[in-house]
Amino acid sequence: MGKIKQGILGGFSGKVGTVVGSYWNGIFYMKSLPQSYKKSRSSKQQMQRGYFKELVDLSMQLSKEDLEFIYPKKPKGMSRRNLLVKQLAEFAVVLDKSKSVDLENLCTLGNASTTDLPAVSVGFGRDGLQISWDAVTYYREQHPDEYPVIFLVNVTQQKLFIVGSTVALGASGKQSFEIDGKPYGKPSDDFSGFMFATGQRGSKVGFGTLAITKRPERPPKKTKEQNATKQLTN
Repeated sequence: MGKIKQGILGGFSGKVGTVVGSYWNGIFYMKSLPQSYKKSRSSKQQMQRGYFKELVDLSMQLSKEDLEFIYPKKPKGMSRRNLLVKQLAEFAVVLDKSKSVDLENLCTLGNASTTDLPAVSVGFGRDGLQISWDAVTYYREQHPDEYPVIFLVNVTQQKLFIVGSTVALGASGKQSFEIDGKPYGKPSDDFSGFMFATGQRGSKVGFGTLAITKRPERPPKKTKEQNATKQLTN
């Protein structure tokens, strides 16, 4: 039972209904009792919880150094990891009453300025995982000696990686390089990826000295009709 101090307008200690009174350092405090939380079993809320867990799991695959590389500008009001979760959430897709991140269509991340970087193709070849590009863009023509960095996605296993290119952009024509595929997945897995421009004229092993100078432009958002067509084809 709560005890009133100094009349009805004064402080009190103990529990009164759903309120708890306490006295500390000469000041009376009131706070509500902690409320029990009952997990909802609605399908929509369960789907949203699973989706949020997936977003967090994806964001935790990248290290602090990776995030500083992807986000050269420190975001205001949130951490780099939270900004990554927010950007990944923009690629949501709902299929068969389940919600997931559409990694296959993940096309850009980060907060560096955007530019027209060539699209990247990723797949297993004879000697390992091959990463290539062929499209002609204005940026590529102006920076043929630059070594990009590839944001690599294993769509099947829901894994994210950052890989430094061992070849330069080149002004035109197909450019490609191969890496040992074992750390990144299996030949049967589906991969996707996109490149970051770094401004570096040399292949770097680590990213400590690198910074993203440009990231790919975001293509127009898909319409509801396009999303419905994709669901039917899948």
